[in-house]
Amino acid sequence: MWLPPFVEELRREENRPKLWAGIWTGYLIVIGFALLAGAAVLFEISPYAGPFALIVAVKLTINTICLVAMARRWKFALELMTLNITADVFCMTAGIYYTGGPGSQLIAVYVIEVAVMALLSNLGTTLMTSAGILACYGTMCVLVWNGTLAPTESLAAGPMRGGHIVLYMVFAAFAIGVPTVFTSMIMAKLHDRELKLEARTAELIEAGKQKSVFLASVTHELRNPIHGVQGMAELIASGVYGPVGEKQREAAATIKRSAQSLLHLIDDLLALVRADVGRLEVVAKPVELHELVEQVMGSVQWMLATKKLTLVADVPTATVETDRRLLGHILVNLVANAAKFTPEKGEVRVRAKVIGDRFTVAVEDTGIGIPDDKFQEIFEAFKQLDAGDERRYGGVGLGLALVKRLCDLLGGTIKVHSVVNKGSTFTVELPAVAPAVARELDVAS
Repeated sequence: MWLPPFVEELRREENRPKLWAGIWTGYLIVIGFALLAGAAVLFEISPYAGPFALIVAVKLTINTICLVAMARRWKFALELMTLNITADVFCMTAGIYYTGGPGSQLIAVYVIEVAVMALLSNLGTTLMTSAGILACYGTMCVLVWNGTLAPTESLAAGPMRGGHIVLYMVFAAFAIGVPTVFTSMIMAKLHDRELKLEARTAELIEAGKQKSVFLASVTHELRNPIHGVQGMAELIASGVYGPVGEKQREAAATIKRSAQSLLHLIDDLLALVRADVGRLEVVAKPVELHELVEQVMGSVQWMLATKKLTLVADVPTATVETDRRLLGHILVNLVANAAKFTPEKGEVRVRAKVIGDRFTVAVEDTGIGIPDDKFQEIFEAFKQLDAGDERRYGGVGLGLALVKRLCDLLGGTIKVHSVVNKGSTFTVELPAVAPAVARELDVAS
């Protein structure tokens, strides 16, 4: 027998306790209908004792067959459980019909079935059961309406007697109590999962912080040997260890450039990790924009020279109040990124202007450009446009992610405008006036 995937899911071993609970719940339903049949005979409040007894017999038989199938692990145990649920719906609908039809008070038993399914199965099975209930109830209503089924007497027919009160109270306790119990179990289960999820989330956050602290320590320690490599390259090039030919001098320069590139990558990683754990201190002081841009241009000149790129600066002589170190880091990364993705003999231009209490710095290039649908992705750590670009242009995708984080720290924004194969412009907008006191910001988000 073919069953939908969400029903087949219940066949797994870990779901057997739920199937057993479904069987015991079936016996509760049998008890409820048995009490109804007994009340119909004992108190003479319904003429349908025979149909009620038949409902009890059918449900009891099917439920017991399912019990045996589960106990003996029959191959078709799940199919029989599906049949058992179908029997529940038909028996409940029959009970509703024999207690007054569409307007019967017994319609509340449907709520019990749905509550049980919600706790013991999954969303798909619960929705399928609800659909089956609506179909059965709607069919019964139509058959009563067109006369196929004869009208039946409700439990309230005739004068109210003591037996009615007893029956109504028992039914109310059953109809309200069972859904309440199962709903409480569902809520308790959800609450338990919520607590476990919160505890797991706290563990992951702490583990992430520990990882960031470890990375910060490692990257900081890596700086010393790199500085040593640079120093040795300079000593070799200066002839301290003996005569140096032109080829040896070029090799030493290459070593120094490679070490500088590695040092730049480590600085980026260190800054990003410190931002993640909230340890980047922002100190706002007066900064001469023109002087800072000239310093940045000098620090990346070796990178531009390898491609014979033209670097142009259009920066006014103006003073802003911000963190010089972090702003310099932003500019170095933007210029380095522009140089990386700009072909030979291209141009990189740095523009700046102050407007009121804000200032902007824009880095333009004549490089490969960025597709519109990649604008958000490029600011994610360790991501570049695609694997092909990463292999061709190198890098690990830290620069722009760090720029975005530093802009947030400084209370600013970064925007990008780009045309594929024509170039890109990254524009940073920051406050020109900031509090003069140092502050440490928590950005571990």
